[in-house]
Amino acid sequence: MNVFVRRLSVAAVSLTALIASSAGAQELPAAKDLIQRYGKATNGSAWKGHTSARMKATMEFAGAGMKADIEAANIFSTKMFLLRMTIPGMGEVVSGFDGTTAWSKEPTMGARILSGAEAEQVIEEADPDASLRTTANIVSSETVEKTTMNGKECYKVKHTWKSGRTTHDCFGVSDGLLVATTGKQASPMGEMEVTQYFSEYKEMGGIKRATVMSGQVMGQELKTTLTSWEWDTVKPADVEPPADIKALLKKGY
Repeated sequence: MNVFVRRLSVAAVSLTALIASSAGAQELPAAKDLIQRYGKATNGSAWKGHTSARMKATMEFAGAGMKADIEAANIFSTKMFLLRMTIPGMGEVVSGFDGTTAWSKEPTMGARILSGAEAEQVIEEADPDASLRTTANIVSSETVEKTTMNGKECYKVKHTWKSGRTTHDCFGVSDGLLVATTGKQASPMGEMEVTQYFSEYKEMGGIKRATVMSGQVMGQELKTTLTSWEWDTVKPADVEPPADIKALLKKGY
């Protein structure tokens, strides 16, 4: 009898664990549903009714007491873009993509044609659908846990990109909006773990956007505030690389 009772107990424990595991799996929404919910909550696909976008923002480096102005321009049909960051007293950091090649220019390293992981990341994220996580450059997405980030409950989704890199998004349980994203950022100094938090969502250009993005990079607290958004004002000349980048491209670097 004791053996029988013990076996019943073992069976009960196994069944309980199975039920708990099954219930836990059911609690996590499918990644595709979370991505779809996010797109619907933000009206993110509205970009498809436009040819280009231009945004302006400010970036604050709290610890260094510095503030930079940012302007980015993007032409959707060619995926060409240019991002210019002006830092008072330090100069400009300019980066972009010409539809084929990614490049960067900054005061310390000069003009560079990007390669390897740096280039792959730029190319994969140049697709306008990358921001909605519906791009073909993401080969798989899976919900991995329910957690709390930046004080909000959210579902964490792991994305695997064509290049093999992985990133994680956390979508709000209550509203479906993006709470945070984490991943490794390729740079000339190697890979850096970056976590970015999104808040203060507002409608800009018909899309609900996070107007404040904050996080920490290399020990520096950064805060980016979106100040304006324009559709259909970008001309091809606005996304052309600077002369020294053009020279490198001509040489085939």
